[in-house]
Amino acid sequence: MTAVDSTGRVGLGPEAPLATLCYQSRALKRPSPDDLQRLLAEARVRNRQFGVTGMLVHEGDRFFQWLEGPGSALAALWSSIRQDDRHGDIELLGEGVTPIRLFADWDLRFLRRTEGDQPATVSEGAGADNRSGAMVLAELALAGNEAAMEALLQAQKAAGSGPRQLCRELLEPAAHQLGDWWCEDRCDSFAVSLALAKLQNLVRSLELGRTGNLRVAIEGQRVLISPSPKETHLLGATLLGGFFREAGWSVQAEFPKTDMELMGLVKTQWFDAIALTLSDVFTRRERLAALVQTISDVRAASRNPTMAVIVGGRAFQHDPSRTPDRVGADVHYSSAGDAVPDLDYWLFMHRFTPSTSETAARSERPGRLSPIDVVQMITPALSRRLLRSSDRGEPDSSERPPT
Repeated sequence: MTAVDSTGRVGLGPEAPLATLCYQSRALKRPSPDDLQRLLAEARVRNRQFGVTGMLVHEGDRFFQWLEGPGSALAALWSSIRQDDRHGDIELLGEGVTPIRLFADWDLRFLRRTEGDQPATVSEGAGADNRSGAMVLAELALAGNEAAMEALLQAQKAAGSGPRQLCRELLEPAAHQLGDWWCEDRCDSFAVSLALAKLQNLVRSLELGRTGNLRVAIEGQRVLISPSPKETHLLGATLLGGFFREAGWSVQAEFPKTDMELMGLVKTQWFDAIALTLSDVFTRRERLAALVQTISDVRAASRNPTMAVIVGGRAFQHDPSRTPDRVGADVHYSSAGDAVPDLDYWLFMHRFTPSTSETAARSERPGRLSPIDVVQMITPALSRRLLRSSDRGEPDSSERPPT
């Protein structure tokens, strides 16, 4: 049985399990600002009455809506939505039972996309929620609610977040949050491991949605992605794999248990780069000393004497003294989305200032770069570098004062 509180909102009783419903649709007639405000006012009154909360995203004639509340109320709303002759192309994206509300303090949060492709909040509705999207995602991962995690990811995408932004502002911070909660004794290691596995599954679903953007790989551009030996958290390696594949790299992912296994891989196969990942959950700075030895051993064993080494993980974040040469690497990344631009730029700069050993190494390299390969490499390398600077609000080199 449901109960009505003093505000007129329907509460959840023991017989009213909390459910979620996500859908997208297209307006048959593009709504005016007045139409939108009228729609929001009506929806908020309706939602408050039936104990429903959620978010509505609008762009042009497209709508995405996430609703949560009693299952019976959502069923009635869904029936009404499907019969609404103002909408067409209605597609159900997900539904299910959830242990928590993501928008508990909003009758209906409203977001719209502006001309600059940036999400802009028009109206929040009642209340405010201090939890970040990353914190909500971490809570859902601990609860094992994969359907709600996927729906949250889709909501962020609909609000204008691209893969790199999702990585930097949602996925990696959610992993950090799990580590913080473990340190605060709010969850144990087993719960963190299960939650992290849910995040990795979510990353794989994100990667599958980007297969249409894959570039053609330049022959010989091969990267080995591996967690540092004895590292059990694989989220960073999973994230990197998606970004490298999207950028056209040939990716080989391995999970060696020892330095010897890792050395065997680089000794028998040619790699232009190796990416070694530490945990995205814990800082584990005590492992940096071992990483120094790992990198030294890998360089000595590598078939490619000029193989680039990149490193990443929470141990390299929020630390003013972090530098790649601190552990003997060429590049470090603070977010997996930055790894490819950083590495491309490093390779671009070093290929045009070759040392004697580098020249000798190229003669052994399978599939040597042809002039057209170099042209193909230069353009994405520089464009991604400029894009990364733009994302961070950095001026480009032409705007920087001389040093």
